Parts: sequence; C-alpha cells; structure tokens
Amino acid sequence: MTKKLLMISQNFYPELGSAANRMKMMFKAFKLKGSDPTMLTTEPTYPNQNLFDDDTYFTDHSLNELEKSKIIRMKMHGNKQNSNFVMRLVYYMEQYIRLKVFLKMHKEDYDIVYVSSPNIFLAWATLFFKQAKRPTYVLEIRDLWPDSVNGLKHINISLFMPLLKYLEKKMYNSADKIVINNEAFRAHIQNRLENKTPIFYLPNGISKSELVIEEKCDDFSVIYTGNIGYAQDVDKLISICKALNDKKIYVTAIVYGVQAAKFRQAVKDCAYIQIRKPMDRIDCLTEIAKHHVSLSILESSDVFMNVMPGKIIDSIGVGTPPISNISGPTEAIIQKYDLGFARKQASITTIVNEIETLKNDKQSLLNKENNAKKYRDEHLIWEDNIEKLITFLRKGDEDDKNIQN
Repeated sequence: MTKKLLMISQNFYPELGSAANRMKMMFKAFKLKGSDPTMLTTEPTYPNQNLFDDDTYFTDHSLNELEKSKIIRMKMHGNKQNSNFVMRLVYYMEQYIRLKVFLKMHKEDYDIVYVSSPNIFLAWATLFFKQAKRPTYVLEIRDLWPDSVNGLKHINISLFMPLLKYLEKKMYNSADKIVINNEAFRAHIQNRLENKTPIFYLPNGISKSELVIEEKCDDFSVIYTGNIGYAQDVDKLISICKALNDKKIYVTAIVYGVQAAKFRQAVKDCAYIQIRKPMDRIDCLTEIAKHHVSLSILESSDVFMNVMPGKIIDSIGVGTPPISNISGPTEAIIQKYDLGFARKQASITTIVNEIETLKNDKQSLLNKENNAKKYRDEHLIWEDNIEKLITFLRKGDEDDKNIQN
C-alpha cells in the first residue's frame, strides 16, 4: 500500500486509553506496511493535560521523530477536557473550523482521508460539504453517537435528538467506506444507509510487541484499570471492591477520569485495595498480566452494554480473564470461548461470587487464561488485522463485500 493517507483523530499518542492506542497502532502499522500516513490530531490532554507537562509519556522514539512532519497537532485555545459544556462546545467549534481550513489547503495531497469518531465534530468537518472527489473518505465509528451521549445520566440532549439523528445519518451516508470497532454497530449503521456503503469490522487489539508474560501475584488478586467516567457504574464498582476487601481479596486500581476521585475516596480505608497512578500502556499491560482477573463495570444502559471496552481487550491480550456486567457481542464472545465471566447487568453479589469461585478453582482459572491467549492470537493481533484493513482500503466496492468479516 503506497497511497498517501491522512488520519484524523482527537485522541493519539501519548494520551492514555484505548482510543489513543488504537490510532497509534494503526498509524505505526500503516507506516510499517509501506503506506505514507500523516496524523492530524491535537495536543495531548487525556485523561488530563497536566500528565503531559513533561516527556514522561513520550516513550515511543520512532513517533517522537515524526512530530511536526507526519504528526501534526492543531493548536487549540481551549481545553477538550473542560467541564463547562458551553466552553467544550466552543472548543469543538474551533476544532471544526481549523480542520476545515486544513482540509481545504491540502485537499489534493492525500489519496485516503481516514477520520475517527468520536469526536463527532471532526467527522462532520471532514465529511460534510466535501469538495474534492479524489480522496476516498473513510469514517471510523468507535461509539454510536448521539445515542452514547443521550445515555449519560448527567446530560440531557433529548430536545436536540431529532437534529442530531439527522446529522448522524448524513455522516454515515457521506462516507465512502466505514470501519467499526464493534460488530453491534453494523446493523445500526446499515439501517441508516441509503446505499450499500462497505463496512469493515476492525476490533481493538494488541501488538506482538506488547505480548508481555508475567508471573502472577503470589496472592490471588483483581485489577481495574483505566477510565472511570460516566459510562462506568462507579457506585457498583465501589461496592464490588469493598465486598472483595471484606473477603480479603486483593484489588489494584489504576484509575483516572471524572469519577475516579469518588472511587479513591470511597475505598481509601480498605486494607486490601491499592490505588496506583496512571501509567503508560506497557507498564499497565504488565500490571494486568500479573493479576488473576480484571474488572469492567458499565452503566446498565443498552448503549454501553453493547460496546467492547478497551480494558477487556487488554485483559484478554495478556491472558487475564475479564469479569464484567456487559452484554451484547462482548458477552457472547466471553461466554462462547470461556474467556472469563460476563452476564448482562450482573449483580454485585454475582460478580463477587464469580471472582471468589475462580480464586478457589485454580484449574478453571487456568483454562480461562489459556482460552484468552488462544482467542487473542486468533482474533486480536494488530499486525494480522491491519492487513485485512489495508485490503479493505485498497479494494473497490464489489471486492469490499467479499472481505467484510
């Protein structure tokens, strides 16, 4: 693949989280496979801007050398993590305008424009009112917006839903090709397409270089890593961790996000719960690999129940069985391949009992660990999956239909 590719994403290295890592791994894989990718993004601020005041998280020297040449960061006046809704809206509008200007200036420079959503404003700026016909416009959907926002308890956008649903449909129909990171999104998008736009499923994954092997902790231990935002059920997570503490089961929490402080405060006096600061991806994967099971606890809304959380992918990737209250395709995969435990809206008691059962059944736990590694090797290796994506981007519409997963 020798085409010039413009990737557009709000989240990118060295930010933490699955979204930034997905874009990082795709960018590096495209480059490795002979493409000529350029990443258009913003200054790192996730989970918070202070983390990036120094070079602590800029650990990838090959990417650091591409700053300002192949990694272009839009200079924004605002902060995308601003808690004020109006100020965040102003930030997104500025981002929209800056991206439109960039695309107008470089409309003839790229063969493929690949935009990842959310952030929804980046997708709109890329796809709406596009003038150049030569680039192939590829839309990546990592979240069903506006449904995901409407599912948050602290935000009420019901008044604007008719307009937002119209813009959602227009966005899908403006793309030449669509990439999804969750099979549950396929039917939702197809029902809103006016033409047979090709759709390709590319799950989050793990690189061969990230396949860390660690000895498990001497004592049975549980880990929770990553964001505690509005999509995560923080109260349920607190109750589970406290119940595990009462049973003298060790828990490690490496957390950030808008509700992380609430979690830290609630468990600060629990002797068996250890709070760790956010860390870079390899260090975090190493910690997950040391633990026996991992937790992923989501709000009960169907919008969140049907996602594939990055923390579950990371857990499977290092052979640590995930324990979750998730449903949909992720629940089906975990159950079918016996990778861990997942049950729709599983109660606190059910989850704690399942963890305690695995603690006492070493053979069952070992089977799940081995199943997770086998599933990872067959389905979640970036180097393998990126080959399929490249084929998808190369092919015409008729060929695309034959390679969809």
